Amino acid sequence: MDEAVLFKLGLNRNEARVYLTLLRSGSSSAGRLIKTTEFHRNIVYDNLEKLIDRGLVSFVLEGKKKIFTINNPNALLDMLEKEQEKLTERKTLAMELKKEITLIQSTQQEEQQATIFRGIRGIKALFMNTLQEGKDYYVFGAPKESLTIMGDTFWENYNLKRSHQKMIVKMIFNDDLREWSQTIKSRLTQIRFLPQKFDSLSETMIYGSNVAIIIWTEKPIATLIKDKNLAESYKQYFQILWKEAKE
Repeated sequence: MDEAVLFKLGLNRNEARVYLTLLRSGSSSAGRLIKTTEFHRNIVYDNLEKLIDRGLVSFVLEGKKKIFTINNPNALLDMLEKEQEKLTERKTLAMELKKEITLIQSTQQEEQQATIFRGIRGIKALFMNTLQEGKDYYVFGAPKESLTIMGDTFWENYNLKRSHQKMIVKMIFNDDLREWSQTIKSRLTQIRFLPQKFDSLSETMIYGSNVAIIIWTEKPIATLIKDKNLAESYKQYFQILWKEAKE
């Protein structure tokens, strides 16, 4: 019998060596095992105790001397069954702990993260991020300058990709985009308008746990803030604007 087999059953190297030595000798005193294994006496005694606890070894007293012997091989199966019971118990405890950890994590406030996007390339990266998130989102305050700066081709490609992902967007545009909006309006794109007096160069997007504020100047810049509570607050604000906006 190879020690490696006993390793797979859960015995450590010293336990396996003592077990096999005892198996080959039939029965033995601790002193004889110390000589045969060439282990320190403490190692032999410690591992005999471990093997006894596992139910693999027992002893009888001959006078004052303990004579150790290997138990019935069924003891190996009994040992594994006990290990399985312990494993099942540990798995149950792990599942309970998982629930507690998940609950604690869900109640903890997410760490706020902020990212700056600069220039046309940066704004493109921001909009690609909305596609990667893949969730329905909300937009308000988009000005006409966004068309000029990004170009029709970008918006056509972006909206096509968004449609393929079946992402629904509710948009509140500035009034100067009313004519252009007809080209993208669909069941996936719901649009309303703010009166002209609200026209501005800023646009706000809310998607997932993110809030993005874009300033549409010649060199556009955007700030993306990841904060679940902030996103929920902006969604509520959007709903108020949505009720006030006109189709």
